[in-house]
Amino acid sequence: MKDVGLQIGSVKTNAWVSLPDGAGPRAGIVLTFHREGLDDFTAHQCDAFAAAGFAVIAPNHFHALPPGKGADDRRDYLTDEQQGEDCAAAAEWLVANANVPRDRLAVLGHCMGGRTTVVALETHPDLWRCGCDWYGGGVFRKAAGKLPFPGDPARIERIKAPLAGFFGSLDTHPTPREVDDLEAVLKKHGKPHEFHRYEGVNHAFMNNEGKNWHPQAAKASMELAIAFLKKHTAAR
Repeated sequence: MKDVGLQIGSVKTNAWVSLPDGAGPRAGIVLTFHREGLDDFTAHQCDAFAAAGFAVIAPNHFHALPPGKGADDRRDYLTDEQQGEDCAAAAEWLVANANVPRDRLAVLGHCMGGRTTVVALETHPDLWRCGCDWYGGGVFRKAAGKLPFPGDPARIERIKAPLAGFFGSLDTHPTPREVDDLEAVLKKHGKPHEFHRYEGVNHAFMNNEGKNWHPQAAKASMELAIAFLKKHTAAR
């Protein structure tokens, strides 16, 4: 994993990149981080997907935070518009620098990044072949900015790529009811998706350094996600 510069419009920020062995071409993943930002968990996920054969980039969404502000202040400053542009710029970096064909791109994330995955699929629907959302809460909560919440039917209608979701039954953000509501609006609008739910599993079950780590659910969801990603990002 290495740190690279990333240009997002007029903004210069950074991103973390992990590349598989070989010259490619290969499918690319934009990994949108959880609430803790670019940390050990993010690095581990980048490397894990690179080991599965994907070129991976994790953009630093926190460039939007003013000096002195941190993750706890993110809801006041991070807009869906900005995070969508972050993901699109990261995808362009992969196309330009990692031998990733433009038609082999996916987006995924955990926690905050799960929500941002849905945002990315909506804001740049023609860019992605698929997305994976691990326990992304807040899809029915409006962020700063002008857009309605991501679960709004008008926004859901924009999605063109299939979405896989991975959720724990003990989670409170999103609750099982919120997962049901998201699945219902996807079904109503005919959006391809597959949701996987794990009984007795809480939020952040992928994080092996956290209190809610669930190795069985983490392993099962990772295997399902990699198969899903490979299927939908395969060369045409």
